[in-house]
Amino acid sequence: MCCLAFGVSLHAQDFTNIDFTLNTIDGEQFTLQKFLTTIRGDGATPKKGAVIISFWALWCQPCKEEMKALRETFEKYQDRNLHYVAINTDTPRSMAKVKAYLTAQKLPYIFLLDPNSEVFKNLNVQSMPFSMILDSSGKLIAKRVGFIAGDEKEIEADILKTIE
Repeated sequence: MCCLAFGVSLHAQDFTNIDFTLNTIDGEQFTLQKFLTTIRGDGATPKKGAVIISFWALWCQPCKEEMKALRETFEKYQDRNLHYVAINTDTPRSMAKVKAYLTAQKLPYIFLLDPNSEVFKNLNVQSMPFSMILDSSGKLIAKRVGFIAGDEKEIEADILKTIE
């Protein structure tokens, strides 16, 4: 299932009006704005936090390398309200392979399925891997296209701008 509500383009710095609902790898529904609400908390002083949203596919080797390379960074900062949402864009026919890959890798992220690439297309993403870092309010902090070994240091620096 995919439900979309896009009020701004990807080029904008504000994702507070962008929402989507996708199924997790376990079949539960995930809605971006609900998720952002839970990580920022209630009250007059919202919690700082960061969300990495990454688009990936099984055929994309740099995508898989990025997810593996960011594991250490994620584990280092998850207790400081860092979250990683990986959106898979493989076709519905590939879902069994996606689930098998994720089971074997044991990556500690939230995995969503975008089997018709609706969110991918509506965000006007052109290539993968494509990653965004949002703060807990939905403000776009950084975006990246591609991944080569060593990029995880730059990504960590972007995360630190958000959670400190």
